[in-house]
Amino acid sequence: MLEKNQTAFLSINENFSVNPRYDEIHGGNIIDYGYESGIIDFSANINPLGLSPKASEILKDFNKLKFFTENYPKNYPEPFVNALSFYHGVEKQFICEGAGASELIFNITARLNPKNVIIVEPSFYEYERAALSKLQKSKIFHINTYLSENFELKEKSLSKLINCISENIVENDVVFIANPSNPAGNITPLQTIIKILKKLKEKKAFLILDESFMDFCEDFSAKHLIAGTSLDDKKLDGTYKFDNLIIIRSMTKFFAMPGLRIGYAFAKPFLAKLLSETSIPWKITSLSEQIAYLSICDDDYILRSRLLIKELRKDFENKLKKIRFLRIIPGSANFFLIKITNESLNAKNLKNYLLECGILIRNCGNYRGLNDKYFRIAVRKKSENDYFISRLKKIKF
Repeated sequence: MLEKNQTAFLSINENFSVNPRYDEIHGGNIIDYGYESGIIDFSANINPLGLSPKASEILKDFNKLKFFTENYPKNYPEPFVNALSFYHGVEKQFICEGAGASELIFNITARLNPKNVIIVEPSFYEYERAALSKLQKSKIFHINTYLSENFELKEKSLSKLINCISENIVENDVVFIANPSNPAGNITPLQTIIKILKKLKEKKAFLILDESFMDFCEDFSAKHLIAGTSLDDKKLDGTYKFDNLIIIRSMTKFFAMPGLRIGYAFAKPFLAKLLSETSIPWKITSLSEQIAYLSICDDDYILRSRLLIKELRKDFENKLKKIRFLRIIPGSANFFLIKITNESLNAKNLKNYLLECGILIRNCGNYRGLNDKYFRIAVRKKSENDYFISRLKKIKF
């Protein structure tokens, strides 16, 4: 027979729901179609070069794979953290590792336990799920950006955000901003971020800046605002700039390893240590750590990726702009948010048509602030981008 406290616990869980807006809240569902489907996945924004050549070598060594599979991983992946420290020029006490950006989003939200959360929209749905997944759900405020401003955090939306912080935010509350934004791919300027941080500091509240796509445009990172000497000096000396800033990074996109689940965060040392020590043990598998370590040390791969994706993006964008029924939203990341301007076509219809052509896109109709006229596509290999364009040209009205 259940005790009273057990009954209460079951009752809480039976009523628990984070109420996702739709069943599909992410792209990258290619695995549902099977390994041999041959479908080209434009829905997930992954480096078209694939896994780093240095990292790929480990997958060819059966004995290493067997060793990493049959033994426990390290509780603290020191070689990987040291490599991150060198790669970013950030001392390792500012770094907290995690099982992907999503795990860090949930862990950070749970530790801060905010009463109120502000999310700049449209954005990654896991911010909202993290805020709603706590037993005491946070109150969520959504700040929409606008098509008229290319979904950038500019005058109209920035003013609303600052007012919302003034009126609703209290100690330990959180503002989530993706930079570059997702799905629009816009960069929020550092001066705007600083303005928001100063306002939040007055309230003893936090800005969680999701830089999961920042490796594609590294010069815009705000990491030196956590540990740095000045905005113009990239040599870091451990001096705090903003101790209410937490930056989340992902290995998924730029380093092409979404199946391995590995990410990290920058935060003040006390908070980075707390996040690391209060998360689940062995959260990063041995294989994930080894592949991530080798990838972050592959300088040639990193340079080639940045140069190639910049070139591919420019070529793809020029060709997309020639499709008469599309409006391309300006951005900086390795993907495009696109609005369909023809009244007789929507993103669902387009997705179904392209699936018949062996192409998967991300219908963005379930993002807050968007509708069924919007979709997102990744920058892929030139031959794949050109094939995508050729299928669009077949559409007749």
